[in-house]
Amino acid sequence: MKTINRRDCLTSLTLITFAGLILFGNLHPAQSASAGVAPNASHGVIRASTTIQAAVDVAQPGDTIVIPPGLYRENVRVTKDHITIRGSRGAVMDGAGLSGNSGIRVAPVAPASRINGFVLFGLTIQNYSKNGVLLSRVDNFQISHGSYVDNDEYGIFPILSSHGLIDFNHVSGSNDTGIYVGQSSEVVVEKNHTRDCTIGIDIENSSHILVRENTAVENSVGMTIHILPSLEVTVTSDVQVIRNTWISNNRPNPATDPDDLISRLPSGLGFLNLGGDDVTVKKNIAIYNKSAGIAVSQLPPDVAALDARINPFPDNNHIVDNLVLQNGDDPDPKLSPFPGRDLLWDFSGTGNCWAGNVFKTSFPMLPACP
Repeated sequence: MKTINRRDCLTSLTLITFAGLILFGNLHPAQSASAGVAPNASHGVIRASTTIQAAVDVAQPGDTIVIPPGLYRENVRVTKDHITIRGSRGAVMDGAGLSGNSGIRVAPVAPASRINGFVLFGLTIQNYSKNGVLLSRVDNFQISHGSYVDNDEYGIFPILSSHGLIDFNHVSGSNDTGIYVGQSSEVVVEKNHTRDCTIGIDIENSSHILVRENTAVENSVGMTIHILPSLEVTVTSDVQVIRNTWISNNRPNPATDPDDLISRLPSGLGFLNLGGDDVTVKKNIAIYNKSAGIAVSQLPPDVAALDARINPFPDNNHIVDNLVLQNGDDPDPKLSPFPGRDLLWDFSGTGNCWAGNVFKTSFPMLPACP
């Protein structure tokens, strides 16, 4: 959540039991990758037999690359349309000690062009110094059924991309964001699980986004929607946040860079809308978050002043039919001057309303939806 210069680059035992069931299972140990590329031209299937990159290099649009079980220590670059990478159970990419900062980077060779069609299914991608998978200027993509572990900045990171699906992934250990959708449109993020990240899921300067049936547990913040200055895209709007679960997102915020807005975020937030417009937050569960369950706020004025093109105020947001209980009992000092509450608003913006929520504490008196 860099402020400047970001580039392409439940209150019951039943709920706690539910949370436990969806936490990570153990990763299966990887074995050494076998040593050539074995193409099957008649079916458009290529089995990687030395490196993933070697298979990508010989693949043609429409081909599927199958990654056998093994340990792959490499940085993969995809620059072609309609490539599918399918990881077998036990296929692991590990970036520890590599000079390249991303596990898989999908981007066109020419910055002004775009990639059309990319699928990544399966794979464990871990220990990269920045990103597990980065998509830049990619349309019609799917990132599915993967595990992204201890990638330092982002686990899954589409930017300036569109018409995407991110589903059934487990992401943990990213010190910025587990799943980050930036400057993108028409993206569905559903049925993912994030844990032990600074932000579990982040929607930034993006529109026409559906975030549905995800779980964020034990992050610093479960989910954020926000607007930032100095980027190509200047609005965050039309985001549907439906039936997600945010539990015990109380991990201390490790960010210290003063030029990074994430360092200002209080830990203990289930969900935060920071300047997003036309956001619907409906039928979600937020419990045991020490600062607030669901919060709506403007972008800090000094950050907003960096870019006259953006509207820093949250407008026309609807927070309805959510279960928001046992939040705000031990707020992070960064939340000051506001108190810890289940539902929290800083008075900013117009057209914001709350209705049908199950909660015990709120601040201030919240406007009802018509």
